[in-house]
Amino acid sequence: MKKIVRNILIAHVIIILLILLYFKELTLLSYINASFIVGGVLTFLGLVSFVFSTGFFDVFTVSMRKVVTPKRRMDDVMAMRKPSEVFSGNVSPMLGSGTLILIMMGIALLIFYI
Repeated sequence: MKKIVRNILIAHVIIILLILLYFKELTLLSYINASFIVGGVLTFLGLVSFVFSTGFFDVFTVSMRKVVTPKRRMDDVMAMRKPSEVFSGNVSPMLGSGTLILIMMGIALLIFYI
């Protein structure tokens, strides 16, 4: 829970900087646009990390390494790590904070249209 709150605070600092540097005015519409970008990127990166960490691409990666690599270097291929071993961290704080930022953006969008 602490990581999600920390990620949301950091993301909102990035949102405010994006608003001031890119949109150059602090309005509700610029907040909606900036939070959509930041929340979307966080959610996308969290989902990609989740898919890699589950081992979905392990079989494909190992088989492609076997097909492409010459037989004399097959020992090196077998010693390489699988993608699921590289992405072994906890992705739930990134997914949770990205989803919460998108929910905040949706609430701001409802306020904008009311």
